[in-house]
Amino acid sequence: MKKTFLSALAVAVCISFASCGGDKATDGSKSGTEQAENGDSDKLKDDKLSSFMLGGVYFIEGYGGQTAVNGMITTDDKKEIVNNYKELLEFPFKPGSDAPGIKNTLRMMWDINNKEELIKTLGELKTGNVEKSTHKAWDYARLVNNACMGYAAGYLTKEEAEKHITEVLPLAKKAFKTWEEYYADFNAGRKEWGGDPASDKTFEDATKEILKGDKSIYQLLPLN
Repeated sequence: MKKTFLSALAVAVCISFASCGGDKATDGSKSGTEQAENGDSDKLKDDKLSSFMLGGVYFIEGYGGQTAVNGMITTDDKKEIVNNYKELLEFPFKPGSDAPGIKNTLRMMWDINNKEELIKTLGELKTGNVEKSTHKAWDYARLVNNACMGYAAGYLTKEEAEKHITEVLPLAKKAFKTWEEYYADFNAGRKEWGGDPASDKTFEDATKEILKGDKSIYQLLPLN
């Protein structure tokens, strides 16, 4: 995969969709895709990738949508498809030349100007204290997106960003049984926010598309 090119595309969606707001494991644990230890040999498991999937609608749209992503994935092997998505969804925004634009997005859309303000916002999204939100999926998706932008902006190290992102997955698993439930709540929260009603249908259609098809990562890695 042409990862650099794909990352550049993802930055574009970072800027256009961030208005929704008011690498390998190094700890000795298993990394990559592994078989679930529940007796189901066909079920794959990758908690790190699943954590980034909480904000996956933003990233997949950044690559042109699910149809475009399907065209980028040329294998039918399930493990290889998961590995492709690891390249696409885990830290899609990179530090470097794009950092000024991402910092500007965080400042304009979230009033975030430094690490302290970013961490405060991530904490509020985790606990539902942003805009008194009652839709956890809406908050978790924005947390993942903001943490990825915070890494690219230089406000967080990769390890710090990953910690914020992976801490939310158990909360999402507890709150929602399926990805369908999760993204239904995401769309409900986005509508309740009401900051960009013109894009409501875009997101509704996008969340439907990412959840279906043989190359959908949401089909290969169930939420629970």
